[in-house]
Amino acid sequence: MLAGLGGQGVILAGALLGQAAVASGLYAAGASSYGAQARGSLSRAELIIAMEPIDYPRVEAPDLLVAMCQEAHDAHAGLLAPGGRLLWDDGLVRPAPGGAGLGLPVALTARQELGAPLAANVLWVGVVAGVTNWWQTAALEEALAGALPARHLEVNRRALGRGLEMGRQARPEA
Repeated sequence: MLAGLGGQGVILAGALLGQAAVASGLYAAGASSYGAQARGSLSRAELIIAMEPIDYPRVEAPDLLVAMCQEAHDAHAGLLAPGGRLLWDDGLVRPAPGGAGLGLPVALTARQELGAPLAANVLWVGVVAGVTNWWQTAALEEALAGALPARHLEVNRRALGRGLEMGRQARPEA
């Protein structure tokens, strides 16, 4: 589950991960929800990935939750499955003291290193793929190329690559 505010690209990030899973030969089912406002209301992308057909497309207890903002963290952190992994943007989220999980400077990295704050969602796609090792890089790049206009591809390819690097460095066995 990826959760944030409308305008952060949550739905696109979920769609990219789903498309890349299918391109990798997996089954994927997704659902999304967002508030009535175009920007600023709570938004969520749910994704189920499996090696066999999926019979129910909703996430009840996510194995992985990405909180892109404080509101998303507060609304969804309690849904995490036992043993599940919580990731948050450490510049935008302050988890409860003693809370398990990992904060990463995703929005800051998108802004300062890439000069593209709007690419933070694709940076998260890379982080998720890097942390989990569930996606093939070529499939992620293919999904990106199929979803974005050519004028936005270069910066988003860099965001994907930087996110993969951040995620791999944060992997428990790294």
